[in-house]
Order: sequence, then structure tokens, then C-alpha cells
Amino acid sequence: MTEIERTSPSSARATRKYPMPTSKLLDALQCAIEKLPRWEVVSLTEGGIEATRKTALFRFTDDITIRVEDIDDGSQAVISSGSRIGKGDLGQNPRNIKALLEAVEEELSTDSQTT
Repeated sequence: MTEIERTSPSSARATRKYPMPTSKLLDALQCAIEKLPRWEVVSLTEGGIEATRKTALFRFTDDITIRVEDIDDGSQAVISSGSRIGKGDLGQNPRNIKALLEAVEEELSTDSQTT
């Protein structure tokens, strides 16, 4: 599993490598985000995705930035999640990254079963 790094008390970051082209990984990331509750794609670029997630109880917004890069044997996603307000996130940003990574794995496994 990918290690999720705490970059501050209110943010987290992780990098995961995938054996596929960046375009396929970006598609899987976008589909995964669209299926996650309270997540929304804010913008798409050639190399990444900006998204938000609202917490269930107080509707605080977390910003998620995903950068997808070519590497020698495929591509990698660099994912950052940060809270807009507060001095701490009570572990929500690492959970955001974990949820996204699990949703991407599900999306990729579903995609490989249909092709």
C-alpha cells in the first residue's frame, strides 16, 4: 500500500505508481472521483485534476490536487489533500487520499474485467 505522508496537521500527500499511460490513469481518477460521495471535479488539465470533498457533518471543504506524470514504466499520481480551514483535520486528509486510492483501484479492476 502507498504510504500517506502528513505534510502538516491539516494536509497529507501520497504518490502511487501505475503500469499504464497517463491518459488511462487520468480517466480512472476522474471516474473514481465522480463516484465518491461529496467529491467533485473542479477542473481537469492535461496533467492533473483539481477536486473538492465536503465533510459529511459540517460541510467543510477539502481541496484535492492530483498530478499525473510519465515515468519509465508507466505513470504516477501525486495526490495532495488539504483542509481549507482549521489547524488540524482529525485525520480526514489521509482518509481522503486512502478513499481515492481505493476507488481508483476499484475503477481499474472493473475496467480490466470489461476489456
